[in-house]
Amino acid sequence: HNLVAEETPQLYALCGTGPRSTLRVLRQGVALSEMAVSPLPGNPNAVFTVRKSAQDEFDAYIVVSFTNATLVLSIGETVEEVSDSGYLGTVPTLSASLLGDDSLLQVHPGGLRHIRADKRINEWRTPGRKTVTRGTTNARQGV
Repeated sequence: HNLVAEETPQLYALCGTGPRSTLRVLRQGVALSEMAVSPLPGNPNAVFTVRKSAQDEFDAYIVVSFTNATLVLSIGETVEEVSDSGYLGTVPTLSASLLGDDSLLQVHPGGLRHIRADKRINEWRTPGRKTVTRGTTNARQGV
């Protein structure tokens, strides 16, 4: 949205918390290109972009997490919803990333989902009634 009637595209970001929070306006630099405009089924809690392989130049998926579900969008000539990514769509996603050279990892409240390049899935579920509340990953591990 162009709040101050400037010609250049702008991105508005709310940063920080409480009395230390700020509204920042990002201008110029890389030009913004709208690839897709589509209404979402709710307000997302988190958004991740993920490559299919470490050798890929660009991300292949946009993973959008909601309070009770995950939506996976495939990035290509168009951006469209996919159901064959291996990500579990019936749970919120706490973290989504490339693991190793060509595997995907989804951290969700019920555990971890390791999606191999050949679409085989390894699932680790939390014991008992415990749930995962936070998660992070790097190129080789998930915590």
